[in-house]
Amino acid sequence: MIRCEEVTKRFNKNGSDVISLDRFSADIRNGEFITVRGPSGSGKTTLLLTLGGMQRPSAGKVCFDGQDLYALSNSKRANLRSSQIGFVFQMFYLVPYLDLLGNVLIASPGKPGKLERQRAMELLEKFDLSNRISHRPDELSAGERQRLAVARALLNRPKILLADEPTGNLDPENASGVIDHFVKFHKTGGTVVLVTHGTAADGFANRSIRLDKGRLNDD
Repeated sequence: MIRCEEVTKRFNKNGSDVISLDRFSADIRNGEFITVRGPSGSGKTTLLLTLGGMQRPSAGKVCFDGQDLYALSNSKRANLRSSQIGFVFQMFYLVPYLDLLGNVLIASPGKPGKLERQRAMELLEKFDLSNRISHRPDELSAGERQRLAVARALLNRPKILLADEPTGNLDPENASGVIDHFVKFHKTGGTVVLVTHGTAADGFANRSIRLDKGRLNDD
């Protein structure tokens, strides 16, 4: 599904060259559940953003289903991202002035129609949020907000979910509930790449990747 070839990402920080990814090479195969681990600053978030077409590498190549992701135009890459990749982040990134339905539908690549609204309602039901549909994010618990973020990521039936510490702000019970939704997605054939410091996904992952100073430490 995704192939990384010698991927390097450099940033300029206070006049110094900082390497966030250092010649990272790996294959992510269709249907895998992969955890990504490493200390703070090891490049985990940079890796996810690069895999998902959101951050162009300084060198190297990222291929998605055989296509060079960063050789695509910005519009074609955005279309691929919205239709095939779902993102879930630790900080939720919900829109505070939209209700739950609006926050799910915002992932729609165009103006939401009847089918998109039906799909969003089904997801809110699936994530046990349909009774809160007119509420706004600040009226939800942390666990409910993260479930809403996962529902949004699934609106367009992506092939892969990229999740960056999605349980980092949750208590163990809610963390387990969120991981359960990733497991269900994986069981339907979806691919999951999960950045985590926790252990909730350990019994479900096929493989673990460890980063150290931007380099693949073990695979």
